Amino acid sequence: MQPTSWSDQHDRGLRDAEPQVPAPSTGEIEQVWIQVAAAISGDESPRRRRRRRIRIGIAAGIGAVVLGTSGLAAAELYTARTGRGPVDQEDLRLGGPGERLHLGAPDYGEVVAEETQDIPFPSREARVFAVEDQIHDARGAGTDEGVSTGAVRAWVASAALCSWSNQWAAATRAGDEAGRTAAITMIQAAPTWPAIAAIDPTPYSRSETQEIRDEQGDVSAEHYRDTSPFHYLRALGDAVEGRDLDAVAGLLARNNGYCRPGNVPDLPQADPLHSVR
Repeated sequence: MQPTSWSDQHDRGLRDAEPQVPAPSTGEIEQVWIQVAAAISGDESPRRRRRRRIRIGIAAGIGAVVLGTSGLAAAELYTARTGRGPVDQEDLRLGGPGERLHLGAPDYGEVVAEETQDIPFPSREARVFAVEDQIHDARGAGTDEGVSTGAVRAWVASAALCSWSNQWAAATRAGDEAGRTAAITMIQAAPTWPAIAAIDPTPYSRSETQEIRDEQGDVSAEHYRDTSPFHYLRALGDAVEGRDLDAVAGLLARNNGYCRPGNVPDLPQADPLHSVR
């Protein structure tokens, strides 16, 4: 889904959700450096080292976080989990439902995988791609940056829609009616997925009007389209009944934002950046 424009209200909401954690002890810091040494050890296989990088980042990065983050030094203490949700209705509206997560935590990828395991994907590879995409987006996040599980689940659900649409495109092109039917069924059921319903229980797209006052004090009416994050799902469900790949791709490119080249190889036009690559 397309992310909402950031504002000071978002910053305030995230700051309010930040937990207070006690400063680490010398023993805790030593434990972290033991893990750093293990991470760069030549005893680990390349595959295991890659998993460890995904889980805790490169060793140098861990060291920087350890020494620069008061109260979050030990890797096992610095977790994406905060155990805290929205503090009020405004926080819920700005940040979304669910637990607040630390984006920069070493176990962020593991938590994303846990929180999104109920979202249907056409293949294990598609699921892994979606989770790794979230990890990639979180790289470089500061220790004071956070996100709700509700938002993450909605983003991963958007990626799942891209993957099902890609299966639909491949099956449509190949004349695979069974594959088409499976993809159509999942896409049309998407509004009922808990990850989507929690964020957008009643998708809408409606015309709104607001008054604008210019520098001279003159007031004029401005008309605009107000849409919910998954407002396009009904149109997408209708489009996949047909066989127009460009129509489906256009809906996704304009409204989804999570169709990366890696999850739409058979529907590249769904990637909003496809035309500028």
